Amino acid sequence: MNDNDQLRIVLHPLTFMPDPEGVMIGRFGTDTFAVFPEDGAALVQKLQEGVTIGEAHAWYEETYQEELDMDDFLLTLRELTFIVEDDGAPIETENKEISWQWLGRLAFSPVGWLLYGAIFACAAWIMIKYPELRPSRQSILFSPYTMVVFVGMILGQLPGLLFHEAMHMLAGRRLGIRSRLGLGRRMYFLVFTSSMPGIWGVPREKRFLPILVGMMGDLLWFSLLVIAAGAILMSTGEITLLAGYCMGLAFTTLLRLFWQFYFQLQTDIYYLMITVWGCVNLQETTRDMIKNSWYQATKQTHKLIDLSIYTERDQQVARTYRYFYAAGWLLMVGIFFYMFPVVFQLLSNVFNSLITGTDMRFWDSIVFLSFMVIHYSIILYLYWKERQARKKVSHAPMSQEG
Repeated sequence: MNDNDQLRIVLHPLTFMPDPEGVMIGRFGTDTFAVFPEDGAALVQKLQEGVTIGEAHAWYEETYQEELDMDDFLLTLRELTFIVEDDGAPIETENKEISWQWLGRLAFSPVGWLLYGAIFACAAWIMIKYPELRPSRQSILFSPYTMVVFVGMILGQLPGLLFHEAMHMLAGRRLGIRSRLGLGRRMYFLVFTSSMPGIWGVPREKRFLPILVGMMGDLLWFSLLVIAAGAILMSTGEITLLAGYCMGLAFTTLLRLFWQFYFQLQTDIYYLMITVWGCVNLQETTRDMIKNSWYQATKQTHKLIDLSIYTERDQQVARTYRYFYAAGWLLMVGIFFYMFPVVFQLLSNVFNSLITGTDMRFWDSIVFLSFMVIHYSIILYLYWKERQARKKVSHAPMSQEG
């Protein structure tokens, strides 16, 4: 008899979700989850009932007529942090009220949906009645001064990004998930981020709103900006600088919405797809499958990647998803060419102002060019520094012992 047979273990609150390959068990409030065979999931539930380790072991072997390495099974549970360790840390409970949960429930209540519908309808009415308030790529050039456009567009994105991520957070809080906001970095720009630990432990049909609600938030933000521009036009009789600024931000909000369809990135649409299709690592599977197609076409079979490291479901879906992946790149290229005339006009204004501009236009162009030179110099310096660090590591002598 094993010395541990009379012991009872305490498990954190766990979620059990049906999965094509068994049962997905996750620790509530975290992103720790794993797919267990059905008999393994049944054993976990038996341990949750409070039986001893020995009783659970005997129950399993009697029920399934199979031998089980119980120590190895418990080690797996411990590595997944499913077992409560006696370290004095508080145990998370599923029923504990989450802060801001009331706001999440209110935001997606019938009253909230009616309010959103009214905002969409109001924005649509304004754009129909005042065609000049329909945002376009030219809306970005809301000021004759380049630095005003550049700084205004960058800073103006932050509230919209915050609103997008806040919608994700509230939708998660509504379900009792400890979703939270944070600050992050994309390339060299500051952005807001949201995380929803434990979302994969929620029934699949309940995940759709938290995943997609950020895109609805973009449409709401777009509508609010159009309404603001419309209110200014109706009160002043003209499209003022502020109204033009709102239209420029509304257009860039639409661009952010289209960016969600960059399938080669892990956007909200990507997470929707893996939820619908029941995938785990579809992105990496697709990339490696595309690489293998290239290696086969170019007779570089020695570089072929072993796709068996991915699940059968991921491999199956990737055969279709690779076309979406390619479409994402095509969309990115299409938007680049669509926006190119605006970028060209912006740069033309800069260089024309250097030659024929007034004092204000001249110095505006000087400041803009100086900023861009400094910005890209920093990028090149950081890139060079990173390359030097890699060279030092690759040329470092190997130490020997003995």
